[in-house]
Amino acid sequence: MTPTHTMEGGWDWDDWEDWDPEPGPPVAVDPPDPARLASAPLPERTRVIDRYVREELGRVLGVAPELIDTTGRPMRSLGIGSITGMELQHRMEAALHVEVNLQRLLLANSAAELIDCLAGQLGGDGHSHPYPAPAHTLPRHVGATATA
Repeated sequence: MTPTHTMEGGWDWDDWEDWDPEPGPPVAVDPPDPARLASAPLPERTRVIDRYVREELGRVLGVAPELIDTTGRPMRSLGIGSITGMELQHRMEAALHVEVNLQRLLLANSAAELIDCLAGQLGGDGHSHPYPAPAHTLPRHVGATATA
């Protein structure tokens, strides 16, 4: 039973006792093979990482992966907080064998930013590509002097 709206403009709080929202269907996550990603060209690697990140986000948020907005919303706006962020961090590190910086995951401007970083880290050039510093920590202008 869902809560009902009363004539006085408030909720009939007795209805909340029986309200039990149905959880969404569980999202199956199929982690990609890091070795295959390392040998894949960047566009293919990015596509595979995009699918994987959407699945992981869908799993922790309880929504279908195709409904995840990867470009227009910061991670916090998607509903990723410290607990879900730590869960994502550990799952991605275990699945992809890369270091995922929790602070940068939480401060990412979008899931697409995380996807691009992961795709770079998993590149086949033998070098780890670190996450870029969050925009708010970058200097405003190189060579700028501080003013009082």
